[in-house]
Amino acid sequence: MKTLYIDCSNGAAGDMLSAALWELVDDKEEFLKELNGAGIPGVKTYAVPSVKCGVTGTHFKVEIYGEEEKPGEKVLALDEKHHEYMHTHGIEHHHNVEHDHHEHDHQHKNMHSEAHAHDHHHSSFSDIERIIHSLNVSETVKTDAINVYKLIAEAESKVHGRTVVDVHFHEVGTKDAIADIVAVAMLIEKLAPDYILASSVHTGSGKIKCAHGILPVPAPATSLLLQGIPVYSTDVQGELCTPTGAALLKYYVSNFGPMPVMNMENIGYGMGAKDFETANYLRAIWGDSDANIKNGYDAPHHKNPEHHHPVNHSAEQKKTVLNRISRSIGHLESVKRMVEDDRDASEVLIQLSAVQSSINSTSRVIIKEHFKHSIKKAAKTNDDKAFDNLYGIIDKFLK
Repeated sequence: MKTLYIDCSNGAAGDMLSAALWELVDDKEEFLKELNGAGIPGVKTYAVPSVKCGVTGTHFKVEIYGEEEKPGEKVLALDEKHHEYMHTHGIEHHHNVEHDHHEHDHQHKNMHSEAHAHDHHHSSFSDIERIIHSLNVSETVKTDAINVYKLIAEAESKVHGRTVVDVHFHEVGTKDAIADIVAVAMLIEKLAPDYILASSVHTGSGKIKCAHGILPVPAPATSLLLQGIPVYSTDVQGELCTPTGAALLKYYVSNFGPMPVMNMENIGYGMGAKDFETANYLRAIWGDSDANIKNGYDAPHHKNPEHHHPVNHSAEQKKTVLNRISRSIGHLESVKRMVEDDRDASEVLIQLSAVQSSINSTSRVIIKEHFKHSIKKAAKTNDDKAFDNLYGIIDKFLK
């Protein structure tokens, strides 16, 4: 099974994850053309070589209205701009960041420029949905990107005691994050892994200075997004896991833990900005893994004498299927919204095709697992009924 393993030992941010995944694709320049042709207003992404602790990787530089912040000025992490520019009915929550972790980190624009002119504009979640729906990308990418951004909006709204409708994001931070999220969604679609796994997440440590005072790392919204995900901190000072990084992991990753037994085929490095004693990069590992071997041990097999086979044979595989089903539901909900909004029939049909593709992908995972165990057992016991059951499944999927 094609497996993507994400090493988050130095945290996670949208730009680092997108850069690491970009290193895994074959036609890198073509992908950049597709990403820059997606149509995010005023945004252009560049892949820039970067070296950390002797390791060469890629930094994704995003320019908004032709500008990127320069080193040495007041810097603000791309993903943390959700905090810097998030307003909820008079509540302003922002980082006066002193811990620029990522190479894609952006400064607050105090210079007189076109970008600065946009600094006073804000976007609601509905505005963000409209931007993403207008992009020149597949319906699958649109749905995934909206769902990831929705996780961020929900976390921010909960922190501030508001509804998602009341949350407004600063335009520059919004476009930064959209660029990262859409890039990751496009790369995941292109790579099409059967499994997406990740290590425990290094959050960093220390404090961050916000409009409301001094807050501990991870920040409140990031903490909410990381609920249910194994995390840890060390003496590295700074916010290593950003809200966008946390949301992407929460949405795409099936299970967190040590790397499974797998044959590594390719490794991508997405570089951060700061130089620490430890190498500051996110590593994406691509390869083949046995679907029944995760975290270095054989998954338990369920025994049932009456030919009843569970959907999966471990809690992790069950979670993988449930995540895939949730994404299919998200696609279907998008179809419903499109019909309600009287969208063009061709657009609705394209999205329905994405739903079918997502469901078929889930079916293939279940079938592979079911056949692997059933065929072994049937062959071992010479069980004709079990073989008949398998033939029936094949017939249904060939219709």
